[in-house]
Amino acid sequence: MLEVLAPVGNIQALKVAIYAGADAVYLGLDLFNARIKADNFNKDNIAYWVDYCHLFDVKVYLTFNTNIKQSERRIFAEYVDIAAKAGVDAFIVTDLGCLDILKKYDIPLHGSTQIGVHNLAGAKVLEDLGFTRVVLARETLNSDIAEIRKNTKLEIEHFVHGALCVGFSGACLMSSMMSGDSGNRGRCNQPCRLKYSCNLSSKEGYLLSPKDQCLIDKIGELAKLGVDSLKIEGRLKQPHYVGETVSQYRKAVDNFLNGDKKEIDYNSIKSAYNRGNFTLGYNYQGSKDIMYDKLNGNIGLEIGKILSISKGNATLQLNRALNKGDGIKLINNGVEVGGLAIANIEKVGKNYLVKNFGNYPIGSRVHLTLDTKQLDKFKDIEPKLSIKMKFVAKKDKNISLTAIYNGIQVASMGELPQTGISQCANYDTVAKQLLRLGDSVFIAQLDVDIDNNLFIPASILNNLRRNVIEKLRKEILQDYSDHKQRVDYSDALYCYYAKENTVDKERLFVEIDLNEESLEAFKDIEEKINLVVNYINYVSNINQIITKTNLIEKTIENIYLKLPKVARGKDFKIIDEWLSKNLDKFDGILADNLYGVYLAKKYGKALVGGIGLNIYNVNYSDTIGLDYYINSVELTNKEALGGMIYSFGRLPIMTLLHCPVQINTGCECGNCKYNGEFSYFDKRGEYKIERIKVNHCQFVLYNQQIVDIRNKLSFVNGNYYLNLNGCATDEISGIIDSFCKKYGNSVDNSTYGHLFRGVK
Repeated sequence: MLEVLAPVGNIQALKVAIYAGADAVYLGLDLFNARIKADNFNKDNIAYWVDYCHLFDVKVYLTFNTNIKQSERRIFAEYVDIAAKAGVDAFIVTDLGCLDILKKYDIPLHGSTQIGVHNLAGAKVLEDLGFTRVVLARETLNSDIAEIRKNTKLEIEHFVHGALCVGFSGACLMSSMMSGDSGNRGRCNQPCRLKYSCNLSSKEGYLLSPKDQCLIDKIGELAKLGVDSLKIEGRLKQPHYVGETVSQYRKAVDNFLNGDKKEIDYNSIKSAYNRGNFTLGYNYQGSKDIMYDKLNGNIGLEIGKILSISKGNATLQLNRALNKGDGIKLINNGVEVGGLAIANIEKVGKNYLVKNFGNYPIGSRVHLTLDTKQLDKFKDIEPKLSIKMKFVAKKDKNISLTAIYNGIQVASMGELPQTGISQCANYDTVAKQLLRLGDSVFIAQLDVDIDNNLFIPASILNNLRRNVIEKLRKEILQDYSDHKQRVDYSDALYCYYAKENTVDKERLFVEIDLNEESLEAFKDIEEKINLVVNYINYVSNINQIITKTNLIEKTIENIYLKLPKVARGKDFKIIDEWLSKNLDKFDGILADNLYGVYLAKKYGKALVGGIGLNIYNVNYSDTIGLDYYINSVELTNKEALGGMIYSFGRLPIMTLLHCPVQINTGCECGNCKYNGEFSYFDKRGEYKIERIKVNHCQFVLYNQQIVDIRNKLSFVNGNYYLNLNGCATDEISGIIDSFCKKYGNSVDNSTYGHLFRGVK
């Protein structure tokens, strides 16, 4: 089965999703939910709405897809218990530090896209921990999907429609650092949708804003790759968007599975919501087709243009009619110049006259962004189940009412009928009571078999109806429960990597660029440190560091290899092969993604969790089997328990997998114009961007301010992680010395990050 999975941000969207043909819905409660700004559901109503979905044979996946602080684990456990008792079909999980709570139940675990799984290695970690499904990062390549299908038993959920995050899944700190509104806590303010400029060109625009994705024409290909579930984004969007997208994807799936020939209405999908006229995403199109720098919002469906304007009244050439209340956006040369709601429109010849239109450039394109007919189509939807009922009333026999649905049959018996004289029961009098199904999910066809001259009070008929409907509801739900997926976690690992390695937690961890000058700087360092080197830098300078061993062996305790955050396709194979041939050149791995965890276990190396794992609680370390870790940079000093504090250096806030160099210069890979000096700018300042290249390129975007907590060292509990990449040689030993002595002054225009303010 190929599942159509619908976003549900409120009750009406849930009803519309069912009506439109969703196989499953995903939704959240008022806490621990990555769309906390949606209306959502709550502890009091979740059980009712889960049952509601199950009556229609629609699965409910509950999102627990935020990071959980240590202090929140008790309330999180309460919410999990409530959701489990409500009968949800799966938990969508981000924080692996909460698996001990979640595995107390037999409910399947789906690894959220926020975990960032994008290759087989990451998927294998989830499978070993007991997950039944992986929700792949949106940047996952088709070749990696095929590998996961071939080598695991995991269900594969793939994002097919809706808004794309420009940053790699689950690894964006931009909103968090700007305002404390963390995307990892469901409160992203989408600063990526704002305007930026670039030093590689004179271009200014929405340089970090991707188009929406639409893969409705790729369903057959995705199914052949092994995708099980087609995820539609949009828990913050309106019910008509849910209804239109789900209904069109339902058609496409039925066409593929059943050989149907239902026509896909592409225009309805566009008018429901469409940013940038859609992209096919990372597998099918390049950077220039993924990004859309001219507009950052809905452009809907283009339906015509402005022919003329006279005294504020406009003549429009349209290929479809507009109606009162419709919303339009006006776009000239790709740039939005205005918009309005249609209040007064009339057809004049072949064209349309709109009064009080305003003044806009002649020739501007008219885009329909709010279709009132589409709104009405999905307004007040109440999906129903069609059942059959049979009423039998015979002399000298108890009356009965039977209800049948999908092979399930229930009956309710009443008392003996009375003999009537003037008020005898007939089809109309019986149907009047028995078909009053009111707010229930049922509508019925009624078959009546009544002897003549019988009197049956309305109260008895009403009791029969209520009893049989309640019995049928319970039987349908019981049948659903009997067939739902359940998981026995007794065979799953509770700790992925049980091997303990020697990690001196009293040492500073220092990340540094490897070059002639930086190695010389270690001459002046008196205390031993743990050295962290980036894979890319280490591979190119490995011979250099070996020849300099006599310089640094008195200073460096261990060398930890920091792997790139993303390793897609050939990248993973290249990294894996290099590690296998150079195991004696490093002592451990610093992992910013689960694939690094997999490789550390594969090669028996010490495992340090990087900031990319976003470790919010000590239980995460226990679940993975980390030897040491950096606390999430979103935690305060008081919330950070047991790990290192990210204490100095550039802070990566976003990883980009499109090519921003191409976007800004128009170059191609063969004549790449990346020169190492690349930045975006906004009113707050400069965001430096660094390219990392294995086989594929990825770009790391850094916060404007560096982290430097030296002014607050006396208030900080825990050990320090220093990122000295980019520091001048004559600064290195001084910075390290100040942290060793726990005394120093922060540089100007630096930040303490969230160490004292925290996130929402």
